[in-house]
Amino acid sequence: MSGKTVRVSEDGPIMTIHLNRPERMNALTDEMLDELEGVISHLGDHLDRTRVVIFKGEGKAFCAGVEMKGVTYNPLNARTFLLKLNRVINAVEMLPQPTISAIHGACVAGGLELTLATTFRVAAVQSKIGLPEAGLGLVAAGGTSFRLPRLVGYGKALELTLMGEIIDGKEAERIGLVNKAVDEKELDNVVNEMAQKLLKRAPLAMNFVKEAFCLNASPHRETSTMLEILGASVNHYTKDKLEGLQAFFEKRPPEFKGE
Repeated sequence: MSGKTVRVSEDGPIMTIHLNRPERMNALTDEMLDELEGVISHLGDHLDRTRVVIFKGEGKAFCAGVEMKGVTYNPLNARTFLLKLNRVINAVEMLPQPTISAIHGACVAGGLELTLATTFRVAAVQSKIGLPEAGLGLVAAGGTSFRLPRLVGYGKALELTLMGEIIDGKEAERIGLVNKAVDEKELDNVVNEMAQKLLKRAPLAMNFVKEAFCLNASPHRETSTMLEILGASVNHYTKDKLEGLQAFFEKRPPEFKGE
């Protein structure tokens, strides 16, 4: 099931899905989403073989969000890409197996949105976690508006999204964004210990509980998703979006004008 941008490893009933674009901090591409979707689509029918799924990033980061370098988005292709992104993230959330994100380095934007869909999140205290989109003239559109508030509360969710502050793992643990924050050297051990505990639980019972939690927590998920995608797609018409990205690549502060 491994591909060019996604690698899969198995240790008995524990599967680890590795985001494998370390040279680009595992930024998400069309190809990567296709490969993720391919892996995830097989897991639902193999609860007897795969009992726990771990998501990791290769190299120095978990995931730096959606790839922006060398890619030009407009309202139409942005909508197509975001539909796929949300389809993959929703599939992660609805997997019958419990899932764990092992977060290190940068975990921002779409990378953070991916982890919000996993059952548990364990972060290195040294991690850099956040949603910087608004500071780049962009709109978070991978489930932030309905997944983030249920973890950290409405006010803190708006603060993280609008202010765009990048926080470390310890702060993420304090506000409830991650379940645990540990030293990066201990990250793999702690995640594995959690996985081993989950293996001792009844898989079908966990599936039923997980499904009920997910569906009750986001009863209007499809509507909320389309609102995010619509906002992000329309935003591609704005001059501020162009300025934000140009400033980012030129490594200077953006000058937004509300246009």
